[in-house]
Amino acid sequence: MRPPPGQLAMFDAPSPGNTPAHARLPSREDALPRAAELARRVSALLGMPVHLRLTDNRATLVSYRRLPEGLRLRLHHLFLDAPDPVVRALALYVSGDPAARDALEAFSHAHQAQVRREREPGEPLRTRGRCFDLKAVHARLDAAWFDGRVQGVEVGWARRPGRRTRRTIHLGGYDARLREVRVHPALDRPHVPAFVVDFIVFHSLLHADLAAADAAQDAHDGTGRCAAEHPPAFLEREAAFPLRESAWRWLLDNLSSLRRG
Repeated sequence: MRPPPGQLAMFDAPSPGNTPAHARLPSREDALPRAAELARRVSALLGMPVHLRLTDNRATLVSYRRLPEGLRLRLHHLFLDAPDPVVRALALYVSGDPAARDALEAFSHAHQAQVRREREPGEPLRTRGRCFDLKAVHARLDAAWFDGRVQGVEVGWARRPGRRTRRTIHLGGYDARLREVRVHPALDRPHVPAFVVDFIVFHSLLHADLAAADAAQDAHDGTGRCAAEHPPAFLEREAAFPLRESAWRWLLDNLSSLRRG
């Protein structure tokens, strides 16, 4: 039976075992044509438009939402080159066939080296860096902007990646599955203004606050990491943050050095 329009579903990742921490989303240049082809294959099987977004979400490998304009599908990059039987299983899973989950789990187990793990289960995030204490930043922002609503969210530094220049850099983000905000360690440097770190943490906590409100209305999509889209309510609240524009300008001006760091 097909889920009704707007129904949400997700496929959680199996335990990754000894998954290496270096697995990462492929480069944009490499991933885009492969993602477009994968979306075309799923669309042909479902007979509807498919809007595909690749993720590096280690908690949820597949999630979807039915919308009037088609299917919004969030998919871990390990499925980029999935063979035809797995693509058919994806289409069946989206159509509401619970038996398709077994095929997806078998495929994800076979490719679990592509699912990154940032730290051991139960290991707390590191909050105190060389220059900034994110625990103190979190407490101050929560009291000033969220009335204590996000005090249960853990905020800490992400693990430092390998020493290489990156095409892109994810400076901070909220993982709703784990209720965590992780900040890139490239920002834990003496030349980074405190208001820039404040803004990145505030931006991520704002995602957490709105995600909690959505969940209370049964509207959260369960995909784990916060969506890249910023609805009007988000933008309105973010615009009230002092030095927001200055933080964006500093980040744009220093993007190259951050990618190297």
